[in-house]
Amino acid sequence: MIEINKMSNLGLGTYRMEIGNKTHQKTISYAVENGINLIDTASNYQFGNSEKLIGSVLNKKRRKDAFIISKAGYINGNDINVFSENLKSSRSIKINESFYYSIEPNFIEKQIINSLKRLNTDYLDGFLIHNPEHYFDVENENQKHIYSHLNETCFFLEDLVKKGIIRYYGISSNALPTNGLDLQKILGGNNLPNFKLAQFPYNLIENEASKRINKESLIDFCKNKGIKTFANRPLNTKYNNKVLRLANYSDELLGVNFDEEDSLFESFLSIIKSQLQKFGESSEPGDFTPIKFFINNRKIIANPEAVMKAVNSYLLPFMNQLQFSKSNEVFVILKNLIDYWVLYSKKDIGSRSDQLKKELNINDSRDISLVACENYLKDGIDHVLVGMRKEKYIKNLMPLL
Repeated sequence: MIEINKMSNLGLGTYRMEIGNKTHQKTISYAVENGINLIDTASNYQFGNSEKLIGSVLNKKRRKDAFIISKAGYINGNDINVFSENLKSSRSIKINESFYYSIEPNFIEKQIINSLKRLNTDYLDGFLIHNPEHYFDVENENQKHIYSHLNETCFFLEDLVKKGIIRYYGISSNALPTNGLDLQKILGGNNLPNFKLAQFPYNLIENEASKRINKESLIDFCKNKGIKTFANRPLNTKYNNKVLRLANYSDELLGVNFDEEDSLFESFLSIIKSQLQKFGESSEPGDFTPIKFFINNRKIIANPEAVMKAVNSYLLPFMNQLQFSKSNEVFVILKNLIDYWVLYSKKDIGSRSDQLKKELNINDSRDISLVACENYLKDGIDHVLVGMRKEKYIKNLMPLL
């Protein structure tokens, strides 16, 4: 069992990791074997499949080698059916048809029990109330009572500590410290000896937690209260009104001939035009919004995830309407184009990261992800949670350990 003061300063975030992915399985094993003993997840990450992944890798024998933190509050996906009775409570907030939110003790207890089953363990090292700022997503009566509700949930979690179901607890919130939630009010001056964890965004742009308001920053407040701080989104932020991942992909860009993308794209457009003509359509491909988007934006999409979202949400549905056969060469060309578009996004990420380093006067030639995380720890953050889905990302940040 990992003591709270023995957690590694670098933690593994598992938001986009799930069971069944062998790379993710190997990554968790590699992390634990190489000194990363902090693993962060949540009941809603990949609809529970993130927890199942961790439970499959960290069996009973290896469980003691990791400090596992999970969270609850979200009710979406199949949980809407599983917790249908809880949705009737006045404490449950309906955000939309596919998303509800609750921190009612009865729901929290049920969700923790389900998390324990998925994680293949009988206790959580840490439990976090997950983003209670959702109280303010839609107008509702609970908004008036958010702090009393949070206090009540904290007292309930103290009871779970006494029962050995969780060891410590706290809050994870994107609204700390400047967007409406006050940690001091959450604690409410109450005796909550096991409220020891606070997770919030912290990166090169979003660094308000280190700035002093009334002579005390959020980081200072937590240190004075003996609360461990965890930076999430350490490598993801917004810069010049565009999403930026703080990363360097220079090794992947070596030897890439981007001129080939132009000729491939012309071939792609030619095939699309021929297929349109088969349907008696005389318009140019660029007259259709999905194609026009890629004509104008394919080389400047913010990140690889956004590339895939644009392809899957707009381009592929449009192509399906054109009824291409599965053997049509257009899909081979598209696959190659996607590879180029992903590389374009990584090239853009690298140049914008370098631009940010100059703006912040960071004169360090090392990878920006390493430099950034190192700076957070110097700022007083206790633990940095990074979504490292591959071993190479862990190796890159090993100097932090």
